[in-house]
Amino acid sequence: MTPQTALRPTVAPVLADFLAWREAIVRENAFACEPIDFADSAEWRFENGALRHRTGGFFSLVGLRTRARYEPLHAKEQLIILQPEIAINGFLARRQASGGLELLFNARVEPGNVGAMQLAPTMQSTEANYKRLHGGKPTPLAEWFLEDGRGKVLFDERQSEEATRYYGKYNRNVVIEVPRDAQIDLGNAFRWYGVRELRELAVLENALNTDGRSVLCCLSWHELAGRGQAFAGGAPGSFRAALRDSHECASERWPHSNFELFHWLTKLRVHAAVRHQVIPLDQLANWVVERDRIREREREHGFAARHFRIRALGREVKGWDQPLIDSHGVGRLTLVCQRRNGLLCFLLKASFEIGYLEGAQLSTTLMVAPGESLDRSDTLAAELERRIEEGHRARTLLRCRQSEEGGRFYQDENDYELVELEEGVELPDSDHYLWLPLAQVKELVRVSGMLSMELRGTLALLLHYL
Repeated sequence: MTPQTALRPTVAPVLADFLAWREAIVRENAFACEPIDFADSAEWRFENGALRHRTGGFFSLVGLRTRARYEPLHAKEQLIILQPEIAINGFLARRQASGGLELLFNARVEPGNVGAMQLAPTMQSTEANYKRLHGGKPTPLAEWFLEDGRGKVLFDERQSEEATRYYGKYNRNVVIEVPRDAQIDLGNAFRWYGVRELRELAVLENALNTDGRSVLCCLSWHELAGRGQAFAGGAPGSFRAALRDSHECASERWPHSNFELFHWLTKLRVHAAVRHQVIPLDQLANWVVERDRIREREREHGFAARHFRIRALGREVKGWDQPLIDSHGVGRLTLVCQRRNGLLCFLLKASFEIGYLEGAQLSTTLMVAPGESLDRSDTLAAELERRIEEGHRARTLLRCRQSEEGGRFYQDENDYELVELEEGVELPDSDHYLWLPLAQVKELVRVSGMLSMELRGTLALLLHYL
């Protein structure tokens, strides 16, 4: 699917500033990333059926096997990233005169980023990094997130990573408000952005990185906008006005209570009965370790693991090597909404992925990982795809392409879409989908293990209307 420029709002002022800054940062870092053979790595080795770092930290590449009553996950095997330590994805925030917040972004250079530099949270660091297992420089501003009492905590919760590529991976998403006059040592790699800039950055391709989008989804949008003005200014009947109503609506108007939602999702998880087993790479039936990659034997598409040598002079370590997941093709993340009985609701899917400890989490309406294709046995998904492609009573409001976690994936991209279905359009029945208003979705983000990384990233598109 080719992104349509007409669906991307005009973003010239922020775009020009961001592109100039990115060019300067990439130049200062003398950034380079080139593939190498596994045998040429100075840091990584195959050990006990896994590809591991010499320190035993960071992450490993292993095999994963599942058993489940849910047929698509039964007897599934694949390469997976195993990273049991919880990384910190944290923003420092400060209050503006308007009452809203501005957040401190880091111009982060990662080997797998499209464009090399993307805007990241103030601190984006694994435990191995901030404990300096790499032997390099300290993680900038880590003390604000590791020492209690330095600021006011606005959000702090564990959130999941992409379960198509990670097994049981969680991050700590945190936002800490600091005094306006706090002394913070800022270099060229940090900038403050408020809601005015975020409205544009939210829909710029490859500007906000995965973890930044995830944390922005978690933060209270009332706090971000200031003075209770989230989605203000929309004319009656407009999409922005409908968003505001959906964001503000009381629980009495919700189609399903939280109790009903948790009961529904728990029944699905229990019925699926997913069990996991970490296995050596050489025991994966359909995967093979080659000189320069780990790949599936019988499938040309999908994904593989390759090794890369990286130079980035502004990082804690100026040069290193590591494996990255390299996927074929572009994925798709589509969030469908509809005005139902006068209330704008979003159609979320209970998505069963191999890496979820819970078996399933709520995700986007359509979710197709890079290298995969839509499951056409899902009649609701197939019907929606047809309507969207034909423009039949379905309007694509926003679409942009974003690359995913550049520290683990090599230029893996998804097309993010926000689609409004005409009021009154009926879809095939499915036990795996539920309509929820934005107020309820934003409440659920505070429950660990409920909303997928893909859903949080797609919800961040809504910041354009904030």
